[in-house]
Amino acid sequence: MLLCVARLGMAQDIHFSQFSNAPLSLNPALAGAFNADHRVIINYKSQWHDVSKSFLTYGLSYDAGILKGKLNGGILGIGIQVFNDQAGVNKMGQTEANVSLAYHLPLNRNNFLTAGIQGGFAQRRLSGGSAQWDSQYDPNATDGYNSSLPSGEAGGFSSKIYGDIAAGMLWSYNSQQSYITANNMKKVSVGVALFHINRPKQSFEGGADRLNMKIALSVTSFVGFKNSHFAILPSGVWFNQGSANDILFGTMLRYRLNDASKYTGFVSETALAIGCHYRVGDAIIPSAEFEWKNFMLQLSYDINVSQLTSATKGAGGIEVAVRYIAPLFDSKNKSLY
Repeated sequence: MLLCVARLGMAQDIHFSQFSNAPLSLNPALAGAFNADHRVIINYKSQWHDVSKSFLTYGLSYDAGILKGKLNGGILGIGIQVFNDQAGVNKMGQTEANVSLAYHLPLNRNNFLTAGIQGGFAQRRLSGGSAQWDSQYDPNATDGYNSSLPSGEAGGFSSKIYGDIAAGMLWSYNSQQSYITANNMKKVSVGVALFHINRPKQSFEGGADRLNMKIALSVTSFVGFKNSHFAILPSGVWFNQGSANDILFGTMLRYRLNDASKYTGFVSETALAIGCHYRVGDAIIPSAEFEWKNFMLQLSYDINVSQLTSATKGAGGIEVAVRYIAPLFDSKNKSLY
């Protein structure tokens, strides 16, 4: 996750190692940026279960491209995402729902420029029921702790609700828009996004503490080898939030098991992919992916290699992503991607 200290403090942000499978959390401009009519993605991550109570993150997103061919050749992308995040024994976490809107403008046959905005609401919460305080130390207790003693802490634990705003830009290149087998394609997308633009107040006690803005720079690509069943999918991302930096990069190797139909207008192949990413200074992340018809399942595991290894014993966390894409049933309703 994005720095243990940040997650235990007030600057908690969700973070998936499979960042490409959480597009609306990566860049609002990615809403509708796919070659189909509708897309649904479910995300799950369990982190650091050997250190304390697991850090759990659940996510659900839906996006689509609409008004195709009616906006000067462009596409309007819409999307909604909901996620829930819970950290540690005191159940610090947040629930957030965001709506994304993006306009995809074709610059020419192969290049596209997209601008996107995102807005929503979040609830941040903290339960102090499991917290232990110095004032509750009791030398006569079996374990030195007596929960019946007063904590001496002023105020209580509650929740904080705030609005959130984000925006992003995306440049995409696709070598060919007409049907060809996916492994012959060359695609790349480069994006920049800024989250928490309004720097919402997020103090439980009504103080002036504000959430730092977060910058996300991302690159995803698909490089197919002509007359081959193989393709590579290099990708990387850099997050910066306040003094926290998070860098991930790596690649997947994809093998096409069978070709798609040339008549559906949708490249729906059966394929397997394996790969590995590295989170700088923190974890090695092997992963495997299976695509079948309109479904995709990807599994990954964070293997901790930082100084936290003494506590985690190398265990980071498992992550699962399931994606469903509805194909382009109307060949005239084609996508930019």
